[in-house]
Amino acid sequence: MALPWNRLAVSLAAAAGGGDEEQGGQEDGLVEFHVDPIDSARIFWPSRPKDRWPAPKDRAELLVSRKQQAPSQLMALFLALAEELGFESDSDIAALADVGPESVTNWRTGSVKEFKKQKFQTAMATLQTQLRSLKAQAGLQFDPVAGLSPLEIEHGSSPSDLHRQFRDQVGYDYLGHRFLYFEPQGALAWERLIKVGYEQDCWLDGVAECCELFLDTHRDGASQAKGALARSLGLSRRERARGLEVISLGPGEGGKEALIVERIMSALGGNRGRARFLSYVPVDVSIALLLKAAGAVRDLMTAKPAGLSRAQLSVLPVCADFEEGSLAFAARLRGAAERNDDERRLVLFLGNVLGNVRDEEMFVKQTLRRLMRSDDLLWVEVGLRAERLQDDPLYELTVPGREETAGEANRRLLLEGPYRRYLVASGRQAGELDLRIRVRESDGAARVPGSYNFCHDLFIADEGRSVTMLYSRRYELTSLSQWFENLGFVVEGMLRTKDSHGRSRVGHLLLRRS
Repeated sequence: MALPWNRLAVSLAAAAGGGDEEQGGQEDGLVEFHVDPIDSARIFWPSRPKDRWPAPKDRAELLVSRKQQAPSQLMALFLALAEELGFESDSDIAALADVGPESVTNWRTGSVKEFKKQKFQTAMATLQTQLRSLKAQAGLQFDPVAGLSPLEIEHGSSPSDLHRQFRDQVGYDYLGHRFLYFEPQGALAWERLIKVGYEQDCWLDGVAECCELFLDTHRDGASQAKGALARSLGLSRRERARGLEVISLGPGEGGKEALIVERIMSALGGNRGRARFLSYVPVDVSIALLLKAAGAVRDLMTAKPAGLSRAQLSVLPVCADFEEGSLAFAARLRGAAERNDDERRLVLFLGNVLGNVRDEEMFVKQTLRRLMRSDDLLWVEVGLRAERLQDDPLYELTVPGREETAGEANRRLLLEGPYRRYLVASGRQAGELDLRIRVRESDGAARVPGSYNFCHDLFIADEGRSVTMLYSRRYELTSLSQWFENLGFVVEGMLRTKDSHGRSRVGHLLLRRS
């Protein structure tokens, strides 16, 4: 039976995007369809350019908009957050709001755009509980009353692991600095050594001076901050402030690091563009010293947030061997999964720790390059080479037969302690030990041009052999900066610090990985 009509005009403005005549569309968004007069179910799509009017895959598509259903912004946010927190299956996600798994399907397809009031309250309370738990585990909540000190311990870096490593390596000719202070007795000897004859106040003043230089927010001719660290953080009028992760390798008790973090907090808090975060990650094998370093910065962040919110501040102490360990802690750093331009890392290597590692070039290639990305910063503090070797304070310790001072006694106890404790733990009587310090230059112990090395060797009389416990190098700052440039770093800042006698004893380099 023939139909009384054979043409159908259907308004599909939403699908057609309006009636742009220049692109071949109909006026007022009207699209003409031809209906078979014999079989009204058959509809013919008119001839159109393929990129303008693609043919539908089936007849049902003529009755719906090209715009597909999708989850609402609220549901998309909830689903993404749930999955990031580890709730991946529909059953797990449904449990957050106390609903059935079929509800999750409706959320994903957009059939349901929002929660019912009671379900929304349940979902919000569950997520809040989960986030509070994670914050507590990560040590992000600064609560001095709680009496807890969160700490990450990398596999292979616990005290028992280092005891075993010392036992396995004690027969070799080199042991290294990590065995000196991983035990509380060694940490105490190290602290006493630093406080006696090391002019620590001068070196703290030097760090403060570097902070003023590196964090100078005054503008240059290009309206950029003059200080290299300030520029990296985006502390200029034209940029948004970036988040910063401060990673300190071998911080000791953390006095210098706390000073640096305080100055950075002040710079970020005083900037008009709010920073995303500031986190502090001290890394050491000495749990005793690590807890002090982390506690000092936590107290600082609690007492003086400097305009930053508590949510932006965090401390993550890690017990790890950053020289010979696996660096598994790198996976816990911000930006480890996905890097963006809103964050930077500043690696601190202070206190001449560079001069203590066995091989500086291998350390830079295997450790620093793994921790640092392009445009991240490295702050290195080193002992400087004296114009005359005899003017170096350590030189006197190379002269045999001298009367021992209090500072030298602390040094000897620090160097002898690990071996003596090992013998006692093994049920053996400690024999005669003799600490011998000698200068090595232009050999395998002093590879950086212009450096020399005070090797601290422990002579074991009963065995007739010696073992090196500590390297303590001195560098020529210009040569060291050139050495770093050859390894892919750009020198952004340089400063020399003088001791109480007016002699340049300590050097600072601020380097950017290119």
